[in-house]
Amino acid sequence: MPGRPADEAMLAAALEYAVASAAGVGLADLGRPSACDGWTVADALAHLTGSLRCVATSLASGAVPPDTPARNGPVTARSLRRDLGHAAAALTAAARDLRGRRAVAVDGLALPCHQLIVVGAIEAAVHGWDADPARAIPGELATRLLAALPSVLGRGTRRGVFAEPVALPPGRPPGVRLLAALGRDDRRCP
Repeated sequence: MPGRPADEAMLAAALEYAVASAAGVGLADLGRPSACDGWTVADALAHLTGSLRCVATSLASGAVPPDTPARNGPVTARSLRRDLGHAAAALTAAARDLRGRRAVAVDGLALPCHQLIVVGAIEAAVHGWDADPARAIPGELATRLLAALPSVLGRGTRRGVFAEPVALPPGRPPGVRLLAALGRDDRRCP
């Protein structure tokens, strides 16, 4: 059973954005601070890759997998980009073929698959921006993610996942509003 076409399209756009953001990252960028407080660009890309793998495995198996150890071997810009590309492809495939599954077990609770797909899209867009804040999140993608955000992120689920929202002056573009909703301030980019 395939997922919802609108969710799959949103996920595809977010993954495309994240992979494009990572494409410009070179060796000299890996140690620089990312737009996510306390993380380097390498940290942001490694986290994103791990998150996408987790969502893909969850959709394919019906349950969140146990934490996996960090990747062994040297971390290079090329290896981070390659691993991100593989994780994005795995998530795309898992979202397209849910095998009749409607929900995934998360801490003993059933989370609808479409919500997990939205989580993957949000992770891809926001951490793609963390790695390359000069690349704006496309307006249409940001608008769709903003509309979907309340279905996956409420007061009870924010803690430990995203910082508190950032207040913005009116009239800011959708990408900036999405980032602010998730605790990012585009005015403080490294």
